[in-house]
Amino acid sequence: MRSMTGFGSIEVATHHARIRIEVSSVNKRGLEVVVFTPGDLARLERQIREDVADAVARGKVTVALHLEAGANRQARSLDLAKASAYAVQLKSAGKKLGVQGGPSWSDLLGLPGVVVSSGAMVVPADDRKILAGVRSAVRKMVESREREGVRMVAGLRIHLQKMEGIRKKMEKAAGEMRRKQGERICVRIQELAGEAGVVLEPERVVREVATAADRGDVTEELGRIRAHLMEAVGLASTRAPGGRTLEFLIQELQREVNTVGSKSGDLGLTRLAIGFKSELEKLREQAANLE
Repeated sequence: MRSMTGFGSIEVATHHARIRIEVSSVNKRGLEVVVFTPGDLARLERQIREDVADAVARGKVTVALHLEAGANRQARSLDLAKASAYAVQLKSAGKKLGVQGGPSWSDLLGLPGVVVSSGAMVVPADDRKILAGVRSAVRKMVESREREGVRMVAGLRIHLQKMEGIRKKMEKAAGEMRRKQGERICVRIQELAGEAGVVLEPERVVREVATAADRGDVTEELGRIRAHLMEAVGLASTRAPGGRTLEFLIQELQREVNTVGSKSGDLGLTRLAIGFKSELEKLREQAANLE
């Protein structure tokens, strides 16, 4: 499984421009693709969205294209109208402030908008190269998600191992609880029967004890917990997206362990259920950032 957090970037050079492509992703329940392009490249947005959707299944993915003029598009010109307007304003301000003389060319050249760049330029013939660059940046982002996913899955396996250890202890505690509960109920039934002067048949005592013990039996719940944990371990061993499935398993595990805690009549088993839920919450935090 992969993390939903990643980043990739690349620079593409065309005849007239340089395009810096940055792709980043963070966790999100579904897939959301946000594309930022300069006006000349807005025509590529639909294809970029499709390429991202082909590469990832979950997360908020942001693709940003930054356009800069190439070396052969660095010609500059003067905006004489703007320079003239600045000169008039500066002369007027000088008179009011008592400053002699007007602005020099060096003063004017440093003012915003006086020196104008010819700007960057892209043409439809460049689209294929730019889209190839986008796909390359997306691959880099996916690779970073995979590297982060390896680290996260290692932590996920640790939590699953601890939960399986607690499950085994719960299974043992549940068996001991049933035995003690049966003995306690048997003694109590016989005490009540003696106080009432009633002689109970052994078979009837056994049925009553079995009925009472069934109400606190958590064997089925523990069996389902074991099955869900095994499935989660299997997910941790695959490269396919499994974050949503893991979140579903966590919900099912939460439901089963809550039932174990509510049915338990044993303090030790209740404490184990609480410990299991603590590890389950840590697992939930990990799953929230897995694709």
